[in-house]
Amino acid sequence: MLRSLGWRPFALLFVVLGACSREAQPPTVPTSPMAPGPSAPLGTVRLPQEQEPPPSGVDASVHVALGIPRDADDSDDWLLDRELFVASYNPKLNAPNWVAWNLDDRYLGHAPRSPGFHSDTGLPKTFYVVRDEDYVGSGYDRGHLCPSADRTRDDAMNKATFVFTNAHPQFHELNAGPWEKLETHERELARQGKELYIVAGGIFDSEPTRIGRAKDVGRRVAVPRASYKIIVVLDRGQDARAVRADTKVIAAIMPNTREPKLHEWTDYAVSIREVERATGYDFLARVPRDVQDLIETRTP
Repeated sequence: MLRSLGWRPFALLFVVLGACSREAQPPTVPTSPMAPGPSAPLGTVRLPQEQEPPPSGVDASVHVALGIPRDADDSDDWLLDRELFVASYNPKLNAPNWVAWNLDDRYLGHAPRSPGFHSDTGLPKTFYVVRDEDYVGSGYDRGHLCPSADRTRDDAMNKATFVFTNAHPQFHELNAGPWEKLETHERELARQGKELYIVAGGIFDSEPTRIGRAKDVGRRVAVPRASYKIIVVLDRGQDARAVRADTKVIAAIMPNTREPKLHEWTDYAVSIREVERATGYDFLARVPRDVQDLIETRTP
């Protein structure tokens, strides 16, 4: 009987085995905007064994060592690892949702301030790329999130902060007022031997004011109604595992108006939970929940 069938039983066997093999393969998962990208070279996060698998890509960057901020809608969070900071860029606003960075005295030196901002040419081709002329005549400063002065070890490091994916429009009275004073305070802490983990961003109205001269509103830059910042202060070399109930935290929400001109940054201090309510983002995800509940609700 087998001779009369010739090669066909064996062919049938290989077809069956091949089908089984294909069924055993895991399905391909599409990449989302929140998918991790290349890891940052300045350090990785060391996590307890129970939090395996270990982080990779953007998730492993030292700048998000306390966790990547997330909200209920990932579709407008395009993660960018720019080595000296990590940003969530919003292509609907043409501005970052947030920028996160690590700060200690290794990043500080005597490099001069870079002469001006430049476009981020690493964005997807479908995104509008913000240009300097979008700000010209707008009445707003190009407001750094990760400050230029937080990256002064060398010229290249300082220049890297002058990219529009690290900025949003700010009134000068805010940018050169309490916002700058808080930036100065964070560097003072770094020079005292502290390890800081910082997140800053904007709070936007549902229909925000926009700047730029394009006829298409989608090609204009959204103006936040307020700017926020969260700072977690640890000792040199520490990460999420060292955060305790008594860890020093700073949070502030400052109105993006001309009103802050004469104010100190401490006048705008709030709890981290207030920032979460205002932005919709969850911060400090790698900190144990019971510790979060203590430090995030702390009243300044």
